[in-house]
Amino acid sequence: MSIYSKLERQARATPAPAAETAVRPLEATEDGWTRCYGTTVPADAGTGYAPGCEFLDIANGARYINEGSAASCDFNKVNTTANVLTQIEADDLAGTATGVGPSPLIWDDSKWLEVVLDPTKGVAYFDDFMGPVDGTTGDGYTITQVTSGAISTVADEEGGVLLVDSGGHTSADDGVNVQLTNCMVKPAAGRTIRFEARVKFNDNSANTSQFAIGLAGIDTTVIAAGVLDDTVDKALWFHHAATTADKMSVCAARTSAEDIDADKATTVDDTYIKLGFVINGITNVQWYANGVLVHTSDVAANIPNAVMCLTFVAQVEGTSADSEMSVDWVRLLQEGR
Repeated sequence: MSIYSKLERQARATPAPAAETAVRPLEATEDGWTRCYGTTVPADAGTGYAPGCEFLDIANGARYINEGSAASCDFNKVNTTANVLTQIEADDLAGTATGVGPSPLIWDDSKWLEVVLDPTKGVAYFDDFMGPVDGTTGDGYTITQVTSGAISTVADEEGGVLLVDSGGHTSADDGVNVQLTNCMVKPAAGRTIRFEARVKFNDNSANTSQFAIGLAGIDTTVIAAGVLDDTVDKALWFHHAATTADKMSVCAARTSAEDIDADKATTVDDTYIKLGFVINGITNVQWYANGVLVHTSDVAANIPNAVMCLTFVAQVEGTSADSEMSVDWVRLLQEGR
């Protein structure tokens, strides 16, 4: 009689020992163990586990299947309809902090896929600007010019890019204020709002350009006379007359109650940077640059609590060159409705 049949009979006759780090057998054949359990998943390349062997992770209730061989195991978690969303959201909603895709600290624990599949759970928006952009009609954008300015696509970059361009530099504040006014989210207790964009600026010198990107209430003059308007709620990365050269500042505002913090990200002209934030209820706003937390706005009275829409601004401060902001992609999520 083989040891495998003895093990099987013993397992049926009496309860198996309690799980521990070392893997314990439950069933086996001459091909190897076919069913086992423990608190630590067998390491890759282990031996003695038959192809298709099931491992029961007693620590968290998960099941794993050996998709390798008896000579070199490869246990992978079995996804069920109950845990597939959790698994995808934990592993596949972001790239790396330094990569070109969404940043892990903003998106790894988000409910992006759940909201995309079920709009009763929130609001989701993503644009890689691969489709047409009509600078005349705006394609849903509200475009407000001061003397000049427009949006358009970029023809020499892969993957789609939206160009927000002052279109001139005759006088200070010339340029364009752009809002997607039907792309609305609203902070509230129990909700989380996540925003991130990959963006670059042609010239972020101290007294050359005015830029803004993020969320704001409907406003045709987000930056007016060189400073941020203080009449609408907002969560914006921005650069204006008072901003240090090659820096981006942040603003969390509930109408005129503003929390402005200077110089939270460093930019390099014509070099992409990822700028994002997470609004946690109406408690705080966490700001991220290239996937790293750089600041938290936590004065409750200044946290926005009204509807806000996707907002871009590219205007001039000086008169030496146009202000140009290139947006590679933008992602926005409101968890909860």
